[in-house]
Amino acid sequence: MPPWSDCSSRSSVATPLMKPLGSEYLAECDMRRAFISGFTGSAGTAIITESAALMWTDGRYYLQATEEMGEGWTLMKEGLPVTPSQGKYLSDNFSEGSRVGVDPNVLSYEEWKIIQNDMKGSGVNLIPIATNLVDLIWEDKPASPSSTVLPLAIKYTGKSCKHKVEEVRSKMAEKGSTLLLVTALDEIAWLLNLRGSDIDYNPVFFSYVLVTQTQVHLFIDESKVTLAVRNHFNEEDLPVNIHAYNKIHSFITEQIPEQTGKVWISSDGSYSLNSMVPEKIRISEITPIALMKAIKNTVETQGELQFIGLRT
Repeated sequence: MPPWSDCSSRSSVATPLMKPLGSEYLAECDMRRAFISGFTGSAGTAIITESAALMWTDGRYYLQATEEMGEGWTLMKEGLPVTPSQGKYLSDNFSEGSRVGVDPNVLSYEEWKIIQNDMKGSGVNLIPIATNLVDLIWEDKPASPSSTVLPLAIKYTGKSCKHKVEEVRSKMAEKGSTLLLVTALDEIAWLLNLRGSDIDYNPVFFSYVLVTQTQVHLFIDESKVTLAVRNHFNEEDLPVNIHAYNKIHSFITEQIPEQTGKVWISSDGSYSLNSMVPEKIRISEITPIALMKAIKNTVETQGELQFIGLRT
């Protein structure tokens, strides 16, 4: 019996590439799709129903998915005219009133809306579920990474984290935003001049950041925050309030009623976090950090040139 047979307690269960962090690259503890299907490619969405298991992936992975997927899986070749979208498949194969259970922490707000829009008028709905159903059957699930975070000196960054936060606050003010929620790990690492190793080949660490016009809040496994990191914030003159990683939802719940302006959260962030912010006060654009870090300063440019020189 395939492992996914125990997962379908609703009409269907969508198990997309697990990317609560906005990245195709994952820590082992987040490789749910690989566990449930055997497919290890970096892009794909699985939908499990009471009678079928289907995997959507693009042309890069047609062959790999075919070779890796276990018994009972059907490959849905994205990009081909004959292949329906996930939402179209669900609306065509389920009756009005059917529910599709999705972990809202692993599907972005943008992805959620695309699937829901494709099902418009069908009476089929996405339903957020409190517990990831794959986790319920993943008995030997790897633990979350616990490596400590390292500060990156200003001689490598060219700009202090205080300076970066001040620039972010200026961009927020232009949009009338009083709170910015940062979910992309590369943006957090860049903003705070920190590096980690929670995901192979990526210098990032599991975290969230909230920026207001007066405070910075970092949500992280507190065991990763060493004295060197705290000294780093002191040296760069940026007070940072550190909270447990799993306190992000309760903290946002407390903060929303206090906001006098807009709350900025990219639609690439999870549906879970986006849906906590009322639409009338939500800015869903990419964060100012994404644009800021795309423009390299002199120190960063010199570092890249030196790296290229070492490789040639």
